[in-house]
Amino acid sequence: MADVGASHVIFFAASMVIAAMVVGAISVNVQSVADATRGSGNMLSKQIKTDITIISDPDDIPVNGSYRVFYVKNTGKTDLDINQVDVFVDGQYVTDSSLVLRVIDTGESTWREGEVLEVNIAGISSGDHRLRVVTENGISDTMDFRI
Repeated sequence: MADVGASHVIFFAASMVIAAMVVGAISVNVQSVADATRGSGNMLSKQIKTDITIISDPDDIPVNGSYRVFYVKNTGKTDLDINQVDVFVDGQYVTDSSLVLRVIDTGESTWREGEVLEVNIAGISSGDHRLRVVTENGISDTMDFRI
């Protein structure tokens, strides 16, 4: 009978070790899911608060030296980093060598609610084009224009 009691103790101890390992693995996965959900919620909140509007006249694009000048207003409720803004013309990414971004009146890299971003793009040929400005949160606005 003592042999049966000893084997029960061994099985009980082994089952406790296995249960502890399962609980440890599950808690790590639950924490990972919670962190991912929290991160997604923060990103969604930023996206909801972000909005921009290209306010340039598509029929009258100003020239500044070799640059065409466009104006984009931050119509959302969140500050944006102009270093995280991407610009596309006709679906092609505009590289830093052909692009100058400047917040009007401040010159800062933070683009606040209600402020206007001046977008200077070099190398746009005459004809019909499409401008797309994309924020750090993936929110964008598009404008068709002709030069």
